[in-house]
Amino acid sequence: MTVRVRFVSEGKTAEVEPGTTIAQAAAAAGVNINLPCGGQGRCGKCSVTVGRDIKKRVLACQTRVEEDTDVTTQKVEERNKVVGVTDHRSIPVSDKTPVSRGHGLAIDIGTTTVAIEVVDMDNRLALYRATGVNRQRDRGEDVLARMQYSADGGTQELRGLVLSTINDLLHTFTEGTRDINAVCVSGNTAMTHLFLGVDPSPIREPPYIPIFVKAETTGKGSGLDVSPDAAVYTMPAISSYVGGDVVSDIIVAGMDLESGTSLLIDVGTNGEVALGNSEMMLTCSSSAGPAFEGSKTRSGMLAQLGAIDGVRIDDGVVRYTVIGGGEPKGICGSGIIDLVAQMFAAGMIDRRGNLTEKADAKDGVFAVAPNVVITQSEIMDIMLTKAAIYSAARTLVRSMGMGFSDLDKIYVAGGFGNFINLDSAITIGLFPDVDRSKYVYLGNASLGGAVNYLLSESARSRTDEISYSATYLDLGSDPAFYDEYTSAQFLPHTDRGQFPSVHF
Repeated sequence: MTVRVRFVSEGKTAEVEPGTTIAQAAAAAGVNINLPCGGQGRCGKCSVTVGRDIKKRVLACQTRVEEDTDVTTQKVEERNKVVGVTDHRSIPVSDKTPVSRGHGLAIDIGTTTVAIEVVDMDNRLALYRATGVNRQRDRGEDVLARMQYSADGGTQELRGLVLSTINDLLHTFTEGTRDINAVCVSGNTAMTHLFLGVDPSPIREPPYIPIFVKAETTGKGSGLDVSPDAAVYTMPAISSYVGGDVVSDIIVAGMDLESGTSLLIDVGTNGEVALGNSEMMLTCSSSAGPAFEGSKTRSGMLAQLGAIDGVRIDDGVVRYTVIGGGEPKGICGSGIIDLVAQMFAAGMIDRRGNLTEKADAKDGVFAVAPNVVITQSEIMDIMLTKAAIYSAARTLVRSMGMGFSDLDKIYVAGGFGNFINLDSAITIGLFPDVDRSKYVYLGNASLGGAVNYLLSESARSRTDEISYSATYLDLGSDPAFYDEYTSAQFLPHTDRGQFPSVHF
């Protein structure tokens, strides 16, 4: 016996067993329902309407159908569009020995976005680059949610979502891609596992070891729209929570070649940090969360047309810049960091992140622009995120008996790292308050590392060396981290001496 679930808005129907959730029925019918928390019933964003005459709102991930049911879904945000495509065929990349001949494909699988670059390996030129939203977001905003979704039987679905993201990005290029005969995939450990259809959820449990550190397959085996015989490599990971994307960051920064000690901060969902030089490399991960990527804020969005990317507050008046100009549709990560810093400097929030009378907020909601707001709870999420990243960096540095002032350089990596206002990041306590000349922005170094892997023999040998020799510090078992984390949950910090240039 089966029951029929009809999705009215999409004109699609699924016949499923009684007791099937609406979300599962939607997947069977080919209907996309957004499940940011991985179907755990926490976020409330999979709300749908059931019934024909008497209707009620329910959560698709929690509601099971026992009889024929009509379902009306909300209008789903368009997550599949390409964020950017660039033709840069005249830019030289490397003069080292390529991994192969013909065209190569570098892939960065981020938790939020996916970026790809096609390179001419014969002439060592970058050809095209494209970036799009990782469709896995519809099954979990962060890594832990996707691990849970995978553990619940969704591994192959998650693999299919990221493959469709990559292949659709490939198809935006004017030239064919079937002549691509070498691929390098860079991403955190969980994303790399899911790319190959391997359930990453066991790495959440002791002994916290990945199923694999690196892998190699063929174009046909990978599911990518490249040459069936293409060699497909994954960047080697360091640990369960420090993946090949951080190895890429280190390669691009050149930290492993330097005599001086440098710090690397990857501003992303996982908040990885590395400290090292040519003699040693120490890494950790702080599980920062997606607050800076817009997914946990009501008005948050990626850095696309219509996003507020910069904020100033003068005499209580909010001024902002919008990507592409025009009326704002939301606010992206760089704008969020600016906003919190400016609100703090203007006295609109106190050191604990609480809205003050100066903010003139209504019911805990501060209006940034027409239809763009930030709430009290969102400010608290941002403070927890910045505290996780800063305290991870400070714990790592202090474990070596050093202070931030002892560092030669501080590298900032991550998709939107280049666009972060350094003074704003220091004002909120995200980055260390040191000589600004020490900071070096790397941009999307995860993608850059994958390009280097394809074009440079020395880069390939360095990736293996870093993966094998780097030490992972487990912050979860380090009491010093919890002390640092607690102290960092203020603006900019409980210890004012750590932020001498921030006046408040």
